[in-house]
Amino acid sequence: MLKGSLLAFFIMIVGIPIPVAHFILIPLGPFVGGFFGGSLAKADEGRIILFGIFVALLMFIPVLIMFTLSFIFGIKDLMGFDSKFLIILLFLLIPYTWFGVTVGALISYLVRRKEKDT
Repeated sequence: MLKGSLLAFFIMIVGIPIPVAHFILIPLGPFVGGFFGGSLAKADEGRIILFGIFVALLMFIPVLIMFTLSFIFGIKDLMGFDSKFLIILLFLLIPYTWFGVTVGALISYLVRRKEKDT
């Protein structure tokens, strides 16, 4: 499950710095990461939610880095946004990541189960 979680996390992070494509990759990253990561982890009915929680916990790493950097350097605004707005946005990222990864892993499980049944 660790390899699948790291793959899902990696897919989400890699899509961020790609110019122009990041407008599509950032919102779809958790779903795509959950699909491929859940497939690698072979997350079944009992482990899909746990898989999503594990990847969401991994997303705390970049959130904590941004949170820490904003306080260390005393950043009042970042890219024109108030730092309080960014902190709220970063903490909304965690539930969105959990939901997207869980749905992606569920779809991956349903595809694998359908292939197994046929």
